[in-house]
Amino acid sequence: MKKILATLALALCLIGFAGCNGGCAVGKGQLNPTTGVYDTNAMADAVVVTAESLRESALSVFDAFMRVEREHEAALKELNPDIHKAAEDIRKNGQKWLKDLTAAKVAYQTARTPDNQSQLLSSIALVRSVLISASKRLAEASTRKAP
Repeated sequence: MKKILATLALALCLIGFAGCNGGCAVGKGQLNPTTGVYDTNAMADAVVVTAESLRESALSVFDAFMRVEREHEAALKELNPDIHKAAEDIRKNGQKWLKDLTAAKVAYQTARTPDNQSQLLSSIALVRSVLISASKRLAEASTRKAP
């Protein structure tokens, strides 16, 4: 269970980092959709930066959650079968969610329309929701005792 606690701490830190939702100090650098040239002097777009950092965090958290769940599968199933179901859902859909996030980010970078921004924000919300769910499942596993 020490591994679960360590993984939980990492997951919560990564979610906190990825959860700035446009409030981050994002710095400079932006792809110009008209020219296709990356302008290092343009202000970075907070939504794009959020999507990129969230995707990076999700890769780490999804991997850690699935690994911990697999290593302690029997005990975690006994504690709460929903932990296993959540891990299986990530195994089945995680790559698709991350690919969709990347595609939405690229579409928004290519054409900064309200529709593309809405799609990107929806993808961000979905991935963030799964990250929060995974961290809650790990927290539950770390605080409950096996019967």
